[in-house]
Amino acid sequence: MKAGSRLLGLLPSIVALLAVLAFIEVLGSALNIPEFVLPRPSAVIELLLTSKIPWAPNFMVTLYEAVAGFLLAAVLGMGLAIAMSLSGPLRRVLEPLLVAAQVVPKVAFVPMLFLWLGLSPLPRIVTVLLVCFFPIVIDTSAGLDAAEAEFLDFVRSYNAGRLAVLTKVRLPAAAPNIFAGLKVSVTLAIVGAVVAEFVQSSNGLGYIILSAQSQLNTLVAFAAATLLVLMGFGLYAAILVLEHLLVSWEH
Repeated sequence: MKAGSRLLGLLPSIVALLAVLAFIEVLGSALNIPEFVLPRPSAVIELLLTSKIPWAPNFMVTLYEAVAGFLLAAVLGMGLAIAMSLSGPLRRVLEPLLVAAQVVPKVAFVPMLFLWLGLSPLPRIVTVLLVCFFPIVIDTSAGLDAAEAEFLDFVRSYNAGRLAVLTKVRLPAAAPNIFAGLKVSVTLAIVGAVVAEFVQSSNGLGYIILSAQSQLNTLVAFAAATLLVLMGFGLYAAILVLEHLLVSWEH
């Protein structure tokens, strides 16, 4: 029943998306808009299905960079947030540094990452990590601080240690905030991977878009962007499923 209601809830969005695509298709045909200005959706789909461009390998390269950087950011970000929640002095020291690091534009330092780490996937993964890190830390910290005082007092009345308080009260209370940060970061992961591929790469969907732009091949760029959108939907849906499994009590 719940799955069916969720699918019905998505129906208006699906209909709206199909309506927009149909409008672009009709508009392009009616006004005879050149392909390099606004490719029609049918042409994009045809290119993805029939082109000799190796879409699948490039898709997997970008997916690997995004997922690897995102997972590293999740582990390190949540770990740092927990450490900050357990230590007030550590929080006072690190919070200003985190804000300063977030304000600095990551794009400006991506070339330096390739200089420091070499021409490999590692700098692209680190770029994704840096892009995803801040939202995870902030949302996890906010969730850990949101635990109700009554529950904290209750478990402490049984002489519960800090670890027990963390695992029995703070982390369950923080779960909705943690997943909110993960959902924001998983979409940013794709942006970070593509930006890094713009700077240096010989494969990946970002590299295909950059090459298409240099040749004014708008159709190829739109096709690669379509795959990035599908990747984003897939990763976001994976986080939603994980949230539903682990935080079912909230629903």
